[in-house]
Amino acid sequence: MSHPHSHSIYLSEAPVRKPQAMGNSLLRKIQRACRMSLAEPDLALNLDVADYINEKQGAAPRDAAIALAKLINNRESHVAIFALSLLDVLVKNCGYPFHLQISRKEFLNELVKRFPGHPPLRYSKIQRLILTALEEWYQTICKHSSYKNDMSYIRDMHRLLKYKGYAFPKISDSDLAVLKPSNRLKTASEIQKEQEIAQAAKLEELIRRGKPEDLREANKLMKIMAGFKEDNAIQAKQAISSELNKLKRKADLLNEMLESKDSQNWDNETTQELHSALRVAQPKFQKIIEEEQEDDTLVQDLLKFNDTVNQLLEKFSLLKNGDSNAASQIHPNHVSAPLQQSSGALTNEINLIDFNDLDETPSQVNNTNGAGTSAGAEGSANDLLCDLTDLSISNTPSAAQTSFGLGGDIVLGSSQPAPPITTTNSSNNTLDLLGLASPQQPTNGQALNGNGFDFLSGLSTTSSTTMTPTRTLVSQSSNLKIEFTISRESDSVIRIKSFFSNLSSSSISNLVFLLAVPKSMALKLQPQSGNFMVANAEDGITQEGTIENASANPSKTLKVKWKVSYFINSTQFDETAVFTLPNV
Repeated sequence: MSHPHSHSIYLSEAPVRKPQAMGNSLLRKIQRACRMSLAEPDLALNLDVADYINEKQGAAPRDAAIALAKLINNRESHVAIFALSLLDVLVKNCGYPFHLQISRKEFLNELVKRFPGHPPLRYSKIQRLILTALEEWYQTICKHSSYKNDMSYIRDMHRLLKYKGYAFPKISDSDLAVLKPSNRLKTASEIQKEQEIAQAAKLEELIRRGKPEDLREANKLMKIMAGFKEDNAIQAKQAISSELNKLKRKADLLNEMLESKDSQNWDNETTQELHSALRVAQPKFQKIIEEEQEDDTLVQDLLKFNDTVNQLLEKFSLLKNGDSNAASQIHPNHVSAPLQQSSGALTNEINLIDFNDLDETPSQVNNTNGAGTSAGAEGSANDLLCDLTDLSISNTPSAAQTSFGLGGDIVLGSSQPAPPITTTNSSNNTLDLLGLASPQQPTNGQALNGNGFDFLSGLSTTSSTTMTPTRTLVSQSSNLKIEFTISRESDSVIRIKSFFSNLSSSSISNLVFLLAVPKSMALKLQPQSGNFMVANAEDGITQEGTIENASANPSKTLKVKWKVSYFINSTQFDETAVFTLPNV
C-alpha cells in the first residue's frame, strides 16, 4: 500500500534554484582526484581539474577552493594529502582567479582549522604540507606577482602562524621558480587576455558579495572590461616595451661576452641563459609586428632588433662549433637604450580593485584599480550595474555556508589586513631623497597588544578618531594635483593620506610617488592604490602612510621632500619639492 504523504511535493522557504551542473561536474572531478582508493596523488586527474577550472572560470575557482578546504580537513589523512596535492596543482596552473580565492580570509581560516593554538612538538604530515604551501605562496605570489596587493590575508596568516610559534620550511629555488612571474615576451593580445581573465575573476567576486560598495566597484570594472577605458591596451603596450628593453640589454650583454677572446667568458651558464632568452623570445617578434602594424616606430625598431638577434644567434652557433674566424666577422649593433621607464617598470602592475574580506565597512574598502577611479561615475547614466542595486541579495546563507571560514583555534579576525611590520625609508614606495635614512624604530609593543588569538587586532592602524581631516594642497601643475590629509594618531605618530588627480586631457600612467622624512623619524608607506589615471580623474590614485617619532610639540616645523614621476603619451614628467606639514 502506498503512502501518499511520502510522495507529496512541497516548496520550502528557500528560493528555488536551477541545478548547477557545472558545480556538480567539478565536484565529481575533485572527489575523483582525492578518493581514498588512489595509491598516490594522480597528476593527470589533478591537471584535469585545473583544465576544467581554466575553461569554465566564473564560480569554478571559488567552488574548488571551498571543496578542497573541506577535504583538507577530512579525518582520513589520505584524502587530506590528495587534496593538498590537488591544491598545489591548481595554485600553479589556474593563475589569478584561483589565487584570489586562496587569499580569502575564510579559506585561510579553514586551511589551518586543525592547527592548535600552540605548535605541537611534532608536526603531522598534513600540517607540514600546509606550512610548506603557505611559505611558497608567501615567497612568490605575495611578493612578486603583479596583483600582490590582493594577497594581503596570506601575508597576515603567515605572520600570525609565525607569531604563534610555527616554523616554516625552507623552499628550494626550483619550487619557488614555478610560481614566480616569468619574464618571457608576450604579445599585446596575450597580455590583455590575462588582464581580462583577472578582471573577470575580480568582477565575479565583487558581484557575489553584493554589497552596495562592491557593486559600485564592479560597475567601474565593467566599464573597463567593456572598453570604455583604454588602460588595458596602454598597460599591455607598456609591458611589451619593458620586456623588449630587458631583451635588448640581454642582447648587448651576450654580444660583449661573445666578443671576448677567452672562451671561458662566453662558454658558460650565463651565456647559455642569455642565448636561450633571445631564442625563445624571437618567435614573438613576428606576432607583435602583426598586431602592432599601425605603430610604425615599434615595428621598425623590432625589425632592427630581430636582425641583431639573428646575428647573435649565428655568432653563438659558430663559436660553439669552433669556427671562431667566421664568428669574428659578425659585429652586431648595440641595441639597448637608457632606461627611461625604469622607475615605472617596477610598479607596472595589473592593478585590480582591492577589497578586504567579509565584514568591512564602506570606509574600509580600498580602491586600487590601476585604471583610474573617477568618483563621478557613480550614479551616472552609464551605470552598467544600476539594476543590480535593486535586487534582493540574501545575507542569510545556509548553515553550511555560515560555518565555512570560521576556522579553529587560529583565525584571522574581521579587522582589516594588518599593515607591514617593518617598512622603512628604503621601502618600495620610498626613496631617501634627503639622505636621511635611519633604522626603523619598533612601535610600542603592537604585536603584543590584544587578547590571546586576535593577533591582528593589535596590529590595526585604524585611527580611533572619526573626524575627517581637512585636505591640504601640496602641489598643482598643469597635469597633476597632489593633496594630503594629515591627522595625528598619537603624540608620536602622524597619518598622511595622499590624493592624486589628473588635470590633463590625457591618461597618466606609471605614476610613482616618493617621499622622504628627516632621519630622526620613521616613514611607513602603504602601496599606492594604482599607477594609472584616465583623463580628468579626480582622486584617481591614493596612498596612505604614517610618520613615527613625530612629536606633537616640535621645536621646528616638519618638512618632507616629495618627488613624483609619471608618463603622458609616452613623455615622462617629474615634479619635486619640499613641503612643510601643518602642525597637527
